[in-house]
Amino acid sequence: MARKKGYIKTFSSLWTAHENLYCSLFYEALKLLEITDLAKNENAISEALCPIFNDLCFKHCRDVTPPMWEVPNQPSTNDELKGGKKSPKPDFSCNLINPFANGSDMYQIPFHIECKKLGEKVGSWNLNKNYVNNGINRFDSNKHEYGKKAISGLMVGYIVSMEPIAILEEVNGHLPEQLQKLTFVFVEKVVSCEQSIIRKEVNPKDFKLIHIWVNLKN
Repeated sequence: MARKKGYIKTFSSLWTAHENLYCSLFYEALKLLEITDLAKNENAISEALCPIFNDLCFKHCRDVTPPMWEVPNQPSTNDELKGGKKSPKPDFSCNLINPFANGSDMYQIPFHIECKKLGEKVGSWNLNKNYVNNGINRFDSNKHEYGKKAISGLMVGYIVSMEPIAILEEVNGHLPEQLQKLTFVFVEKVVSCEQSIIRKEVNPKDFKLIHIWVNLKN
């Protein structure tokens, strides 16, 4: 999880280091996460990650800012102002200062993380469908603009019931045809995969969405 030392010469390499750093932080935090009440809503589960992030950064990488929980998208130009209306809030944001920016609009770029519960239906609420419709799809939505200006983002899935392979089949079944299917090998508490997306509504168009799922049933 340590930050890599040395001079980075391109934005691409700088972003890759930023992405790897925070994906590693989430991976380690999710391994430590223990939830006794799996009926908790996903916001309560995400909130429980905050002290874990703080502790990990304090112990292992003090120059790293812990992920910020439920911070609205920040306007960087006058064109992005919404008259005081609150912007959508991804579950976590990890901002990168871009020294290669040609303008102030690209000076601060957020790595966005959206978190959803996975498992059996709760009444009429389909958790696995929600992972797609109100999770993945927000990374290509003019309304939410998750991952705007960034070349990658992160989805976190909290498995609270149901077998993981059955969840995966359901999630893939709800994906739009043009989206790449997810593939996991469920051998550990925390697993990950990557998905390439060609976005229609949010720039940049070429986008990588990383998925990290944690089995909280164990």
